[in-house]
Amino acid sequence: MNAKHTLARIAPPLNIICLLFFAVLLAGCASSGSYPGPVHGLTFNGTIQSVDLKEHRLTVAPLIPGEPVVFLWDDSTKFWKKGDPIKADVLEPTWPVRVHYHTSSGQATAHHVYVELTYPVLH
Repeated sequence: MNAKHTLARIAPPLNIICLLFFAVLLAGCASSGSYPGPVHGLTFNGTIQSVDLKEHRLTVAPLIPGEPVVFLWDDSTKFWKKGDPIKADVLEPTWPVRVHYHTSSGQATAHHVYVELTYPVLH
């Protein structure tokens, strides 16, 4: 048997495997309700200082000495604890958090707020 015949026998199963892999990858990306992976952009690590549910404001003290940062949130902001979605009304002062956000006109707006079980290591 020559190389041409061997390639012809291998190619169809290989195409099917590639197609199945793509389908699984696509299905995994479509399930947006799960805990998100790393989000690119600005990140802030700190401890919740206060939560204003009426004004949608989250004040977070930095891990290193400095001024607290006030984040706004809106209906698209997601809150997470131990990989599960939570509501803003369960957040409590002193909880360590990681906030993924963007700034517009000098105001920080949170995209995702992750309650951290422990403080991240600072380098």
